[in-house]
Amino acid sequence: MKHRILIIETEIRLFASGSLKEKRQLRQKITDKLKASHNISVAETRYQELWNMIGLTIAYVALDQSAAEQKAAALENSICEILEQDGSGEISYLCSEII
Repeated sequence: MKHRILIIETEIRLFASGSLKEKRQLRQKITDKLKASHNISVAETRYQELWNMIGLTIAYVALDQSAAEQKAAALENSICEILEQDGSGEISYLCSEII
């Protein structure tokens, strides 16, 4: 059995943020919801100084290639759902890599 590591880099453009404090609250909400529904690690890796963009990197260890691909699709859907619920933003970039 070959385990796989899924790495997702995503950029989220925020509509509802007017300050770094509001951005931090939105980022925390997104990461908390993702962590609650998926067994993942999340880090803010880009745009720390911008108030209207969030750059997240997500990591997940999968049992095989198929599980990693399914998790990638599920995470993209989850991020879209979280953002659509309150209209807080949109995904402007998403790239997944399976190692």
